[in-house]
Amino acid sequence: MPKSFDELTFKESYILFICKEDPFKDEKDKHFGLPCYTFTNVCNENSDVKLDDKTIKVLYNASGYEKEKDPLIRSFLHFISTNEPEEDDFSRRLSRLVADYKEDEQSRSDYLAMNLHDHDIRYEALAEGASQKAVEDAIEFLKEKVSPEIIAKCVKLPLAQVLELQKKIPNQA
Repeated sequence: MPKSFDELTFKESYILFICKEDPFKDEKDKHFGLPCYTFTNVCNENSDVKLDDKTIKVLYNASGYEKEKDPLIRSFLHFISTNEPEEDDFSRRLSRLVADYKEDEQSRSDYLAMNLHDHDIRYEALAEGASQKAVEDAIEFLKEKVSPEIIAKCVKLPLAQVLELQKKIPNQA
């Protein structure tokens, strides 16, 4: 068992993100425009201190493909950005694989199921956010001494939930 961090052995690993648009902006909300952003673990308090866990995070910005120097990566990013293959073997092969994938019934079914799952997650998050907003609004109305029945109707919460919230607010029970 290692006794210190220095004794731990790490395997080199890469985490890749492929983004259609530039994920980074400066303080003026302007994109940096790099085709590739590479990050290693550096101490925030002192940039001379490196974690050296051999993890490298690489984010590719497909919209910056024109600035990429490596022709294969530029071709790949171009394809991601425009959905149009270039004239090299890699792009043509990639385009053919995507077309085959889209035509395969099982792949299409899996893709649709994944999209439905993602939609469900987004819907739940929105519903949870809306529910949280309704609770916050109900609390504000309760503080203003609006009747729980009217609050329940206005913010679309069950009366029982509004009454429970009312018990938690001082001088409201």
